[in-house]
Amino acid sequence: MALFGFMVLYRSTYIVDEKRQAIITSYGEYRRTASTAGPHFKIPFVEQISWVDKRILRVEMEQQEVTSTDQLRLEVDAFARFRIVDPIKMYRTVRTEENLTTQLRAILGSRLRNELGKRTFANLLSPERGQIMDNIQASLNTEAKKYGVEIVDVRIKRADLPKGTPLEAAFERMRTAREQEAISIQ
Repeated sequence: MALFGFMVLYRSTYIVDEKRQAIITSYGEYRRTASTAGPHFKIPFVEQISWVDKRILRVEMEQQEVTSTDQLRLEVDAFARFRIVDPIKMYRTVRTEENLTTQLRAILGSRLRNELGKRTFANLLSPERGQIMDNIQASLNTEAKKYGVEIVDVRIKRADLPKGTPLEAAFERMRTAREQEAISIQ
């Protein structure tokens, strides 16, 4: 009997640390959120806990090929940092942080392709790059709000031309364009 009582007590308590918050559900339906650090109680065997991180999280985009307006193919690596601001909305729309990361990765890739497809390769190397990142962050933030998420930052880690013959051809096109520009200035 004492063992059964200990097991019920053990299953009815949980501890929330300062880095996470708990979403308590009963048979898949949302009941409440526990966001203050410390011990809490739940109905054993009826209520389940899903953990949501309070910290700033990061989603990495897989390397993608993007075509700029000057018809250069670029290989782009990017990442976004985000915070879950509405855990209830996040739970109701995607259920887990892993599903959320998958959704944000797809949206980030799409927004990045859309924005970089409107720009030339030279713009990515200019001070205009900061404005490009702000545009991507704003459009990503609009979509992320549907999941209860706020985008904190978006960055391109690398934007390179593909290796091999296309790279050499791109350098040759760039060299020819600069020579023509120099001739027109003279």
